Amino acid sequence: MFNFVYKDIDFAHKLDKAGLPNEDYGKHMHHFYEILFFIKGDVHYTIESNTEKLREGDLLIIHPGQYHFAVVNGGLSYERYVLKFPSSVLPQYLEERLKEKNPCFIRNLNYESSFKEFDLYDSEYKEDDLYTLFICQLMKLVVSLCKEKTSTPSIVNNMISKVVSYIDNNIQSPLTLTDISKACHYSKSYISNGFKQHMKTPIMKYVRYKKMIAAHQMILSGEKKRVVANMFGYDDYSTFYRTYKKAINNQQTDSKYDS
Repeated sequence: MFNFVYKDIDFAHKLDKAGLPNEDYGKHMHHFYEILFFIKGDVHYTIESNTEKLREGDLLIIHPGQYHFAVVNGGLSYERYVLKFPSSVLPQYLEERLKEKNPCFIRNLNYESSFKEFDLYDSEYKEDDLYTLFICQLMKLVVSLCKEKTSTPSIVNNMISKVVSYIDNNIQSPLTLTDISKACHYSKSYISNGFKQHMKTPIMKYVRYKKMIAAHQMILSGEKKRVVANMFGYDDYSTFYRTYKKAINNQQTDSKYDS
Protein backbone atom coordinates (compact mmCIF):
# COMPACT_ATOMS: atom_id res chain seq x y z
CA MET A 1 0.00 0.00 0.00
CA PHE A 2 1.19 3.56 -0.65
CA ASN A 3 -0.05 7.13 -0.73
CA PHE A 4 2.03 9.45 -2.91
CA VAL A 5 1.03 13.12 -2.83
CA TYR A 6 3.59 15.20 -4.68
CA LYS A 7 3.41 18.30 -6.87
CA ASP A 8 0.05 18.05 -8.67
CA ILE A 9 -0.81 14.35 -8.29
CA ASP A 10 -2.27 12.13 -5.58
CA PHE A 11 -1.77 8.41 -6.27
CA ALA A 12 -2.62 5.71 -3.73
CA HIS A 13 -3.11 2.00 -3.21
CA LYS A 14 -5.69 1.81 -0.43
CA LEU A 15 -6.98 -0.98 1.77
CA ASP A 16 -9.72 -0.32 4.31
CA LYS A 17 -10.11 -3.35 6.52
CA ALA A 18 -13.46 -4.86 7.43
CA GLY A 19 -15.26 -3.15 10.26
CA LEU A 20 -14.79 0.46 9.14
CA PRO A 21 -17.98 2.55 8.97
CA ASN A 22 -19.66 2.67 5.59
CA GLU A 23 -21.02 6.23 5.80
CA ASP A 24 -17.75 8.17 5.63
CA TYR A 25 -16.96 7.75 1.93
CA GLY A 26 -17.15 11.28 0.65
CA LYS A 27 -19.87 12.59 -1.63
CA HIS A 28 -18.00 15.17 -3.66
CA MET A 29 -16.72 16.51 -6.98
CA HIS A 30 -13.39 18.08 -7.90
CA HIS A 31 -11.57 19.87 -10.70
CA PHE A 32 -9.15 17.03 -11.54
CA TYR A 33 -9.45 13.57 -13.07
CA GLU A 34 -9.72 10.45 -10.96
CA ILE A 35 -9.14 6.84 -12.02
CA LEU A 36 -10.24 4.11 -9.62
CA PHE A 37 -9.26 0.47 -10.12
CA PHE A 38 -11.29 -1.89 -7.94
CA ILE A 39 -9.56 -4.88 -6.33
CA LYS A 40 -12.07 -6.22 -3.79
CA GLY A 41 -14.93 -5.37 -1.47
CA ASP A 42 -18.70 -4.93 -1.50
CA VAL A 43 -19.17 -1.52 -3.09
CA HIS A 44 -21.83 0.29 -5.08
CA TYR A 45 -20.35 3.34 -6.84
CA THR A 46 -22.34 6.29 -8.15
CA ILE A 47 -21.09 8.80 -10.72
CA GLU A 48 -23.77 11.40 -11.46
CA SER A 49 -26.82 9.46 -12.75
CA ASN A 50 -24.99 6.11 -13.05
CA THR A 51 -24.62 3.47 -10.33
CA GLU A 52 -22.78 0.17 -10.52
CA LYS A 53 -22.01 -2.66 -8.12
CA LEU A 54 -18.27 -3.06 -8.59
CA ARG A 55 -16.64 -6.35 -9.52
CA GLU A 56 -13.00 -7.35 -9.36
CA GLY A 57 -11.07 -5.59 -12.11
CA ASP A 58 -13.61 -2.80 -12.71
CA LEU A 59 -12.12 0.54 -13.60
CA LEU A 60 -13.80 3.94 -13.22
CA ILE A 61 -12.87 7.19 -14.95
CA ILE A 62 -14.24 10.21 -13.09
CA HIS A 63 -14.10 13.48 -15.00
CA PRO A 64 -13.58 16.94 -13.48
CA GLY A 65 -16.86 18.26 -12.12
CA GLN A 66 -18.58 14.86 -11.88
CA TYR A 67 -20.28 14.22 -8.54
CA HIS A 68 -19.44 10.78 -7.17
CA PHE A 69 -19.46 8.61 -4.06
CA ALA A 70 -19.16 5.02 -2.86
CA VAL A 71 -21.59 3.10 -0.70
CA VAL A 72 -19.42 0.52 1.06
CA ASN A 73 -20.36 -2.55 3.06
CA GLY A 74 -17.93 -2.17 5.95
CA GLY A 75 -18.20 -5.87 6.74
CA LEU A 76 -15.68 -6.62 3.99
CA SER A 77 -12.26 -5.15 3.24
CA TYR A 78 -12.26 -2.52 0.48
CA GLU A 79 -9.13 -2.42 -1.70
CA ARG A 80 -8.53 -0.16 -4.69
CA TYR A 81 -6.03 2.03 -6.50
CA VAL A 82 -6.93 5.71 -6.79
CA LEU A 83 -5.11 8.05 -9.20
CA LYS A 84 -5.92 11.77 -9.00
CA PHE A 85 -4.32 14.13 -11.51
CA PRO A 86 -4.99 17.41 -13.34
CA SER A 87 -5.55 17.51 -17.08
CA SER A 88 -2.31 19.48 -17.41
CA VAL A 89 -0.18 16.34 -16.92
CA LEU A 90 -1.58 14.87 -20.15
CA PRO A 91 -0.83 15.94 -23.73
CA GLN A 92 -3.80 17.86 -25.10
CA TYR A 93 -4.66 15.20 -27.68
CA LEU A 94 -4.76 12.53 -24.97
CA GLU A 95 -6.98 14.58 -22.69
CA GLU A 96 -9.38 15.12 -25.60
CA ARG A 97 -9.62 11.35 -26.00
CA LEU A 98 -10.11 10.87 -22.27
CA LYS A 99 -13.00 13.36 -22.28
CA GLU A 100 -14.88 11.02 -24.60
CA LYS A 101 -14.79 8.13 -22.09
CA ASN A 102 -18.27 8.61 -20.72
CA PRO A 103 -20.13 6.77 -19.21
CA CYS A 104 -17.14 6.00 -17.15
CA PHE A 105 -17.24 2.33 -16.13
CA ILE A 106 -14.85 -0.10 -17.82
CA ARG A 107 -15.09 -3.84 -17.09
CA ASN A 108 -11.74 -5.43 -17.85
CA LEU A 109 -9.55 -7.80 -15.85
CA ASN A 110 -6.33 -7.06 -17.74
CA TYR A 111 -5.10 -3.96 -15.88
CA GLU A 112 -4.00 -5.33 -12.53
CA SER A 113 -0.40 -5.77 -13.68
CA SER A 114 -0.33 -2.13 -14.84
CA PHE A 115 -1.42 -0.93 -11.43
CA LYS A 116 1.03 -3.21 -9.62
CA GLU A 117 3.79 -1.28 -11.40
CA PHE A 118 2.89 1.67 -9.17
CA ASP A 119 3.61 -0.48 -6.10
CA LEU A 120 7.00 -1.51 -7.50
CA TYR A 121 7.99 2.07 -8.30
CA ASP A 122 6.91 3.28 -4.87
CA SER A 123 9.10 0.68 -3.15
CA GLU A 124 12.23 1.70 -5.07
CA TYR A 125 12.08 5.44 -5.85
CA LYS A 126 11.40 8.76 -4.12
CA GLU A 127 10.00 12.18 -4.97
CA ASP A 128 11.05 13.51 -8.42
CA ASP A 129 12.07 10.12 -9.80
CA LEU A 130 8.89 8.53 -8.49
CA TYR A 131 6.79 11.40 -9.84
CA THR A 132 8.31 10.97 -13.31
CA LEU A 133 7.75 7.22 -13.31
CA PHE A 134 4.18 7.59 -12.05
CA ILE A 135 3.39 10.11 -14.80
CA CYS A 136 4.89 7.81 -17.44
CA GLN A 137 2.86 4.87 -16.13
CA LEU A 138 -0.26 7.05 -16.09
CA MET A 139 0.32 8.01 -19.75
CA LYS A 140 0.60 4.35 -20.76
CA LEU A 141 -2.56 3.56 -18.82
CA VAL A 142 -4.60 6.40 -20.34
CA VAL A 143 -3.49 5.52 -23.87
CA SER A 144 -4.74 1.96 -23.29
CA LEU A 145 -7.97 3.08 -21.61
CA CYS A 146 -8.85 5.37 -24.49
CA LYS A 147 -9.07 2.27 -26.71
CA GLU A 148 -11.43 0.44 -24.35
CA LYS A 149 -15.21 0.32 -24.66
CA THR A 150 -17.13 1.68 -21.71
CA SER A 151 -19.91 -0.34 -20.08
CA THR A 152 -23.48 0.75 -19.55
CA PRO A 153 -24.02 0.92 -15.77
CA SER A 154 -26.60 -1.44 -14.34
CA ILE A 155 -28.57 1.46 -12.82
CA VAL A 156 -29.16 4.68 -14.78
CA ASN A 157 -31.48 7.29 -13.29
CA ASN A 158 -33.02 9.00 -16.32
CA MET A 159 -34.38 11.97 -14.37
CA ILE A 160 -30.99 12.66 -12.81
CA SER A 161 -29.32 12.28 -16.21
CA LYS A 162 -31.68 14.82 -17.77
CA VAL A 163 -31.31 17.30 -14.90
CA VAL A 164 -27.51 17.02 -14.75
CA SER A 165 -27.27 17.47 -18.53
CA TYR A 166 -29.37 20.64 -18.33
CA ILE A 167 -27.25 22.01 -15.48
CA ASP A 168 -24.00 21.24 -17.35
CA ASN A 169 -25.27 22.91 -20.53
CA ASN A 170 -26.39 26.04 -18.66
CA ILE A 171 -23.75 26.21 -15.96
CA GLN A 172 -23.08 29.95 -16.43
CA SER A 173 -26.78 30.85 -16.24
CA PRO A 174 -28.44 31.92 -12.96
CA LEU A 175 -30.05 28.52 -12.42
CA THR A 176 -32.96 28.07 -10.03
CA LEU A 177 -35.04 25.02 -9.16
CA THR A 178 -37.92 26.63 -11.08
CA ASP A 179 -35.72 26.97 -14.19
CA ILE A 180 -34.63 23.35 -13.97
CA SER A 181 -38.20 22.15 -13.36
CA LYS A 182 -39.58 23.97 -16.41
CA ALA A 183 -36.76 22.91 -18.71
CA CYS A 184 -36.80 19.24 -17.70
CA HIS A 185 -40.61 18.94 -17.39
CA TYR A 186 -40.65 17.57 -13.87
CA SER A 187 -42.25 19.14 -10.80
CA LYS A 188 -39.95 20.94 -8.38
CA SER A 189 -40.80 18.53 -5.58
CA TYR A 190 -40.12 15.50 -7.79
CA ILE A 191 -36.71 16.85 -8.80
CA SER A 192 -35.82 18.00 -5.30
CA ASN A 193 -36.77 14.74 -3.59
CA GLY A 194 -35.45 12.45 -6.32
CA PHE A 195 -32.16 14.30 -6.61
CA LYS A 196 -31.49 14.20 -2.89
CA GLN A 197 -32.39 10.51 -2.69
CA HIS A 198 -30.06 9.53 -5.54
CA MET A 199 -27.20 12.01 -5.11
CA LYS A 200 -27.33 12.30 -1.30
CA THR A 201 -27.16 16.10 -1.51
CA PRO A 202 -29.66 18.95 -2.13
CA ILE A 203 -29.88 19.96 -5.78
CA MET A 204 -29.11 23.66 -5.31
CA LYS A 205 -26.04 22.88 -3.20
CA TYR A 206 -24.93 20.66 -6.08
CA VAL A 207 -25.54 23.49 -8.57
CA ARG A 208 -23.54 26.02 -6.54
CA TYR A 209 -20.62 23.67 -6.12
CA LYS A 210 -20.64 22.63 -9.76
CA LYS A 211 -20.58 26.27 -10.83
CA MET A 212 -17.46 26.83 -8.74
CA ILE A 213 -15.74 23.78 -10.25
CA ALA A 214 -16.53 25.10 -13.74
CA ALA A 215 -15.27 28.54 -12.71
CA HIS A 216 -12.08 27.01 -11.37
CA GLN A 217 -11.49 25.23 -14.68
CA MET A 218 -11.68 28.56 -16.47
CA ILE A 219 -9.34 30.22 -13.99
CA LEU A 220 -6.84 27.40 -14.44
CA SER A 221 -7.02 27.95 -18.20
CA GLY A 222 -5.90 31.58 -17.71
CA GLU A 223 -9.06 33.64 -17.25
CA LYS A 224 -8.94 36.35 -14.57
CA LYS A 225 -11.06 35.72 -11.49
CA ARG A 226 -13.04 38.94 -11.87
CA VAL A 227 -13.88 38.10 -15.48
CA VAL A 228 -15.00 34.63 -14.46
CA ALA A 229 -17.12 36.08 -11.64
CA ASN A 230 -18.97 38.26 -14.17
CA MET A 231 -19.40 35.32 -16.57
CA PHE A 232 -21.11 33.35 -13.80
CA GLY A 233 -23.41 36.23 -12.91
CA TYR A 234 -21.72 37.53 -9.74
CA ASP A 235 -21.97 41.32 -9.57
CA ASP A 236 -20.23 41.31 -6.19
CA TYR A 237 -16.73 39.90 -6.65
CA SER A 238 -16.19 39.38 -2.90
CA THR A 239 -19.25 37.07 -2.75
CA PHE A 240 -17.94 35.08 -5.70
CA TYR A 241 -14.47 34.83 -4.21
CA ARG A 242 -15.71 33.60 -0.81
CA THR A 243 -17.89 30.96 -2.46
CA TYR A 244 -15.09 29.98 -4.82
CA LYS A 245 -12.45 29.62 -2.10
CA LYS A 246 -14.77 27.57 0.10
CA ALA A 247 -15.55 25.17 -2.75
CA ILE A 248 -11.92 24.72 -3.79
CA ASN A 249 -10.67 24.37 -0.21
CA ASN A 250 -13.25 21.65 0.40
CA GLN A 251 -11.60 19.60 -2.34
CA GLN A 252 -8.32 19.69 -0.44
CA THR A 253 -9.82 18.44 2.84
CA ASP A 254 -11.53 15.26 1.63
CA SER A 255 -11.37 12.49 4.19
CA LYS A 256 -9.22 9.41 3.61
CA TYR A 257 -12.45 7.63 2.69
CA ASP A 258 -13.08 9.84 -0.34
CA SER A 259 -13.12 7.03 -2.95
